[in-house]
Formats: sequence, structure tokens, C-alpha cells
Amino acid sequence: MDDILRTERLATVRGFRALDDGSWERPSLCAGWTTREVLAHLVTPFAVSLPRMALSILRHRGPAGAMDAWARHLAARPVDELLDLLETHAGSTFRPPGLPLAAPLTDVLVHTVDVRWALEDAPNVDHVDPAHVLPSLRFLTTTKAVGVFLPRGRLDGVRLVADDVDFAHGSGDVVSGPALALAAGTCGRAPALALLDGPGVERWRG
Repeated sequence: MDDILRTERLATVRGFRALDDGSWERPSLCAGWTTREVLAHLVTPFAVSLPRMALSILRHRGPAGAMDAWARHLAARPVDELLDLLETHAGSTFRPPGLPLAAPLTDVLVHTVDVRWALEDAPNVDHVDPAHVLPSLRFLTTTKAVGVFLPRGRLDGVRLVADDVDFAHGSGDVVSGPALALAAGTCGRAPALALLDGPGVERWRG
């Protein structure tokens, strides 16, 4: 798992380094965040200590507000500094208290999609090995992911089936497609629906 996380972080760094200057202020798929702020979010665990984050969570009345505030604050740093920080800590096995290592992997996979799909003409999954998404899919279908990565009830009445890796979960209306699109769709990224099939897709559209 740690090798997969390191590989995907380094791939994200390479992809981000290839962006032109104008891309950094473009909106991402993560509501309210630009590309620069997404990058800042990905390095937050390496720039903000747990005690400081705990104080921020209290101040902002929850982790979502605290993470948003830190992303905006850290985004003021030079992009190259943020990229160097992410590259330096690519092998970090830090994970939020109570969550598995699949949580930061999911963070990297989905937020990278937030940037790539916002900048591309059409969504694609070619940049990720489907096997690398499998731990993320397994995590997203647990109760620990609810409220952090997806809202309660998101997977109710839905059966997820990957067509590029051995994964299936749940019962009900099928949502099938590439593993990365399943992960992104589970997390509410609308462009993922263009890559998915099955009656469950309409349930998600609704």
C-alpha cells in the first residue's frame, strides 16, 4: 500500500509540474478550490502539525472548515515549493487519526482527478493503474469513509462493479466502469458519470 501511495503522489507531482502558469488559478472539480488550492491541500499534512490542525478544527467547528482554511493559507506559497514538499513526502505513511492508509491514497487519487478533469476536454482514467485504485474502492465502501469522502446514503441501493480490476460491492442498481471513475463517482465527481454505465448512474444523477 505504501508503495502505491508513493507512486501516485510522484505521478501527481509530475503531472502538476507539466501544467502551464494559467492552470494554477483555474477552478478544480473540488468546489471552491483552484488547482493551486488542491495542491496546497495535498501538502497540508506535511506543513501543519497535528496539534495545530486540532486547534483549527476547534476554531472552524469541524475538519472540513479547518482543511479549507489551511488550503487557502498554504496556497499563498510558491507552487514550486508546494510541489517540492509533496515530492519530498511522497513516501509518507501519515494518515488522519482513525483512518487507514487508503484514506490519503483516496485523497491523492480523487484530488488529482479534480485537477486533470477540470483542465481536460473529457475525463479519462489512463493515468492511473486500476490496481492502485482497488484499496481506495475498498475503503470508500466502509463506514469510515462516510462523512469524510462521501455523504451518508451515497451507496444505498447501488452495486459497484469495476470492469478493469476485480472489485464488486453492494446490492441494487449497478454502476459499472473503470475503477478510478467508480471512486470519483462515489465521491460525487459528476464528470465520472460519463465513464460509468448501469441503472445506478441515473440514481446518482438524481
